[in-house]
Amino acid sequence: MRGIISILIFTLLIIISCSKDDDIIGGQNSGLLSFSVDTLLFDTVFTTVGSATRYLKVYNNSSQDINLESVYLSEGQSSPFRINVDGESGAAVNDILLRKNDSLYIFADVNIDPNEALNSYFIEEDKIMFEYKNTVQNIDLTAWGIDAHFYSSIADYQSESQHLDSLDFDGDGNYEYKFYNINTSTDWTNDRPHVIYGDVWITNGSTLNIGPGSNIYLHNNSNIIVTESSTLNMNGGQNIDQLITVQGDRLENYYQDIPGQWGKIWLTAGSINNKIEYTIIQNGTIGIQIDSVGNENPSLELKNSIINNMSGLGILAQGAHVTGENLLITNCGQYGIALNIGGKYDFKHCTFANYYTTQSRQTPNVFLNNYYEDINGAIQLRELEQANFSNCIIYGDNENELLLDYNNGADFNYNFDHCLIKIDTTIHNSSEDPFFNQCLLNKNPQFVDLDMWNFELDSISPAINIGSENTALLVPYDINGNYRVLLPDLGCFERVN
Repeated sequence: MRGIISILIFTLLIIISCSKDDDIIGGQNSGLLSFSVDTLLFDTVFTTVGSATRYLKVYNNSSQDINLESVYLSEGQSSPFRINVDGESGAAVNDILLRKNDSLYIFADVNIDPNEALNSYFIEEDKIMFEYKNTVQNIDLTAWGIDAHFYSSIADYQSESQHLDSLDFDGDGNYEYKFYNINTSTDWTNDRPHVIYGDVWITNGSTLNIGPGSNIYLHNNSNIIVTESSTLNMNGGQNIDQLITVQGDRLENYYQDIPGQWGKIWLTAGSINNKIEYTIIQNGTIGIQIDSVGNENPSLELKNSIINNMSGLGILAQGAHVTGENLLITNCGQYGIALNIGGKYDFKHCTFANYYTTQSRQTPNVFLNNYYEDINGAIQLRELEQANFSNCIIYGDNENELLLDYNNGADFNYNFDHCLIKIDTTIHNSSEDPFFNQCLLNKNPQFVDLDMWNFELDSISPAINIGSENTALLVPYDINGNYRVLLPDLGCFERVN
């Protein structure tokens, strides 16, 4: 997965308009009007879904009032663009008075017809025309479009209706909750992006296989939900163009690092044999939620993957069985990883680094627990059979980044072997805890660049060459495919000199 960090910073090739509204530039065909931009550019837009609204300002800096006889789209009603001129919508708006030394706003959006697309990626163009006093000026409109597969439970958006299903949660005969149902084993490939509006459920013991290079986009509050006896298999590849990406469907530059844009991947109780590898999951609410185990196999095998910039949690596991190798879990608003109400867990060569900046974080990065309080206030115990962390880094900008929250009435088995951990020793005296084996406490791991979300190790990092060789033999290559030699580094990255 060489160069995987660059995907976090620049996931798609997106053309961005950077002109400021207050910068006045002349339009084409010189005239009395000036404009805040000469091209109104829309970032990548999914077909049939539309886009965010863009706007420009039109200035009359002359000493006389101007009657705009017509402001219109060059392609008229056939244009994929729509405009609103000073509060009036239409393909053409007539007789707009723009007084001297005044300005007006024009808002525009675009809706792209996939039937017009010859390729997966294409461009739509038009012009806003301004006619007045025998003068014509124009502003270019440009939108980059992508044709996509749509999976929707929302009637306003394209979907395959035969896959829609619904549930009657209230038992009143009204099937109010609708979802897109995958009830036979299905493959998603990288031929086109996959856009989810509403929830996608995997049911009936089916498997959803998501192949290398697939891009998954979820709308606000949308989720992927795997039900009992069903399976999610996300099998990406090591090269950048083979990585699977899961993120929100707003592709404008502003949204590239905004958390909370979609819901979660939810592996419900009884889902089985889920596997995620070479995948980047970012900008959602919960990266992955895993509920109680459905058989003797792990609920989830998670390898060589990144979960980044979640408004809630990176991983929420509840009485589950999870194994993880070469994971980078970063910048979450609550916990990076919460192993709640017991379960069985094993993590090797993982970096849990939490420097969430959207708001103040009150919770530690890593949380372990073996009980919960039910609705009647009674304590219910759930055994933590195993929680092993080997050659891992647990760090962040809080004073304490590891919380062991246990009830003595149930097993609470954990082990930290050759780890770098930031922990408040007044809360837990780990130096006297036999289950902290050769751990380095409260030493800054010296990541390369926190501002750029680069969590590789700098040359001065204390995490270099102090890992367990036994663990490295089980995970001989790092997340970028670099071989771990003798004296391995901690975390998911092996420093290459």
